[in-house]
Amino acid sequence: MTLKVSVLLMAMSAVSTIAHSEEEAPSKQAISVPNVYIASDSENFSTYKYNAGYLPLYEHGEKYTGISYQHNYFTQSGWDSSAEVYTLLTKSINPRTGLGYSLNMGYNLENGHKLITTDSNYGFRVTDSTKAELILNRDRVETQNSLNNGIYYTLGAASVEQQVLERVTAIVMAGNMYFSDTNTRPMVRAKLIYDLVPDYGLTAQLRYRQYRDTNTNVPNNYFNPDHYTETMVAFGARKRISGWMLSGTAGIGRQKVSQDPSTTTQLYELAATSPVASNDYYFKTRAGYGKSAGFLGPNYFYRYVMEELIFPF
Repeated sequence: MTLKVSVLLMAMSAVSTIAHSEEEAPSKQAISVPNVYIASDSENFSTYKYNAGYLPLYEHGEKYTGISYQHNYFTQSGWDSSAEVYTLLTKSINPRTGLGYSLNMGYNLENGHKLITTDSNYGFRVTDSTKAELILNRDRVETQNSLNNGIYYTLGAASVEQQVLERVTAIVMAGNMYFSDTNTRPMVRAKLIYDLVPDYGLTAQLRYRQYRDTNTNVPNNYFNPDHYTETMVAFGARKRISGWMLSGTAGIGRQKVSQDPSTTTQLYELAATSPVASNDYYFKTRAGYGKSAGFLGPNYFYRYVMEELIFPF
C-alpha cells in the first residue's frame, strides 16, 4: 500500500509540473462525489461502480487534475466479485469544440489479479474542416468468466471527423482490440451525420460498425463471433437550455453475426450536462438502452445509468 501511494504521489507531481508549464495553476480545488455507474443486462449480469475523487487543480468541469478511488461490484445468478481501482487523472477539454485531452492511469485489483488500466484520448484539429482523435483503452473484460480468469483488453484506435458539406459530417474510426487470451479484434466504425434542423440540434445519422475475432477457439470468456456487422439509422437531438446541454439519440438497425440471418438492433440514449464553468457544481448524467447480439442469441440487451457530480471550492 505504501509503494502504491508513493507511485501515485510521484505521478501526481509529474502531472502537476506539466500543468504548471502550460499555464498558471487554477486557484480552485474540487471534490468529485458521488459518481455512480449502474448497468444490467438480459443475462442477469449487473455492474455497480462507485467513485470519489479529489481534484487539487480545478478550473471547470472539463479541465482538472486529480486522483480518484473506485469500488466495482459485479453480480450474476448468485456469483459476485469486487475490485478496488486507484486512478490518477488529468483532463483539459474545450467545451465549445470538444477538443483536448483526457488522460488517466489506474491500478485495478480484483480476485488477486492486478492490472494497470487507462481510458485516454486526445482530440485535435487537423484543418478547419477536419478533426482527429487518438484513443487508448485498457481494462478488464466484464463478464463472469473473464473476471474470474483475469482477462483484460487493450484497445488502440484513431478516428477522423470530416465536414463533407455545410450540413453533412462523416466520422470514421479504426482500431484493434488485443485480448489477454490471445484473441484480437480489428474493428471499424463509421457515421454519416446530416443536420436536419441546425438551430435545434436535430440530426439524422447513418451508422455502421464491423469487427471480427481472430481466435474464436478461446474459451467463452466473452461474446467473440467470427464476424459481426451492424447498420443503423438514428436520429439525434442536442440543445442548450439555460446553460444546460441536453441530448438524446434513438436508433434502429440490422445486425449479422457470422453466417446467421440478420436481426434487429436498437439504441436509445439520453444525457444532460450542467453549465461547465459553474462555481457551485458540475453535474452530468447519461442513461441508455441497447439491444444487439450476445452469448444467448440475437436478443441480448443492456441498460445503464451514470452520473458525475463535482463540487469546486
